[in-house]
Amino acid sequence: MSAETITSLLSFQPDAPELQQKREYDKEAREFVKQVNGLTPATFLKGADSPQDPLNVLDPTTNAIAYAFTLRHRIEAATKKSVDQLRPGGSLWNKLVLFLESFDPVQMRYAGEQWRKLVEYVELIARNEGAPALAIAPIRSAMFRLDPTTGTFTSTHLHFIHLCMETRSYKAALPVLSNYIHSLPTAIAKETLEDLEYSVAAADSVASGEFINLKSGHTAKISLADLQEYYVLGAMAYLGERQVHDALHFLEHVLVTPANNALNGLMLEAYKKWVLISCLADKSHKTPPRTMSSTAVKHCKNAAKAYEALAEAFQQVNNLPKLKAQVNAGSDIWAEDGNTGLVEELLEHQNRAYLSRLSRTYSAIPVSNIARNVGSSVDQVTTFVDSLIRQGLLNAHLEANDKSVAGAVLRFYLDPTQGPLAKTEKQQQQALFERTQRTNALAEQVKDADYRLSITKEYVEYLKRQKKKNGASGGGGAGVDVMDMGFEDGDLDEDIMGDLR
Repeated sequence: MSAETITSLLSFQPDAPELQQKREYDKEAREFVKQVNGLTPATFLKGADSPQDPLNVLDPTTNAIAYAFTLRHRIEAATKKSVDQLRPGGSLWNKLVLFLESFDPVQMRYAGEQWRKLVEYVELIARNEGAPALAIAPIRSAMFRLDPTTGTFTSTHLHFIHLCMETRSYKAALPVLSNYIHSLPTAIAKETLEDLEYSVAAADSVASGEFINLKSGHTAKISLADLQEYYVLGAMAYLGERQVHDALHFLEHVLVTPANNALNGLMLEAYKKWVLISCLADKSHKTPPRTMSSTAVKHCKNAAKAYEALAEAFQQVNNLPKLKAQVNAGSDIWAEDGNTGLVEELLEHQNRAYLSRLSRTYSAIPVSNIARNVGSSVDQVTTFVDSLIRQGLLNAHLEANDKSVAGAVLRFYLDPTQGPLAKTEKQQQQALFERTQRTNALAEQVKDADYRLSITKEYVEYLKRQKKKNGASGGGGAGVDVMDMGFEDGDLDEDIMGDLR
């Protein structure tokens, strides 16, 4: 590669004194992207594997834009010739992983298409090698570097959760799943993105929903169904980690999606799982969320009658034979829907519920008494109880009682500061502090979402309609709060959802 081209790739220096003003940084970054994008693919291949190799000269932490363009073209060329370099452990693979873990996040706000392509390449390479799990950590790092909240939904979110589910890497998905989705990519006016010091992409206070938009290149086209699929798969990942309340919360996101009096397969799948998981999480079958469409509720109940009957049997905690009969009667349905494991969990959960009720009456009880009441052997009950204690699902312990023919004794702890699940006051305070932090973060994200909504074309049109209505009623058009999101005009909901299609 010629010295002139290297100099060109190094021409954008984010720490230069003249770029400390965000508007100047924004202007120069956009111009630099246009400049590099205008270079031919062959330009980036010159000097490869030589002392003048741009991938050795450039630094992803300070020259992220130029590095991303160069790396993308090098990978595209290697797919046709030097495949060994792309394999895990190869030179290009190592550089790709290094980039995704260390790039300058501010520069990547301006090179969204390059960022997305490189993320897609790491998944493609890992799949071709028959080891898709290798792509999980680099992709997750890239998501968090670009957007520490991972709260603006992109096509990468869906690819990532697919990888985690395919490889059963449920725990690896939790850091992303635990962050709220607070924004969807939308169209934002160019004047808002480029002309104001505090709202340009390089601004310190800019929210990810502003620099990740429909034109930024960070995401492929997404639909409402993609978001629903993300929540369904996310719920299944939470189930894999036995976090049933979080799984229930994710499924409710799907159920309350605006349905326009129609029901798609994802909503029905979510409803069936929601019926089962609500029993596991709340020990009862809840009524559907109030914000769920009444038409959707009706269709779901009609299509999931077997699940409704199973939930009703589950609530009869003293009638275990009825629950077993319902489980056996619908075995083909559970298998066809892929919910056999969840249904079997209901049976186990009812036994746990029985033990939980015992803890309200007894401080200790012989295991033989429990076995007699549930119709199982002492060894089976002992093994079951021991597994619950080990999993942290029962605050109790088993005591050996050699002097009694009853065998082991199950002793309960009702005081949360005692027993195997005991928490100190400091631990309880820390848990409360973490919840407070998450609530405050969510409140800020809601404010950001309100602001972005207030500057959309659809919202401005809504304000005009409100002004006309107020004028017609004699109000003179006064009193409309531009940040009041409590509108009731259904047209705006449809317009906003249209941005996703």
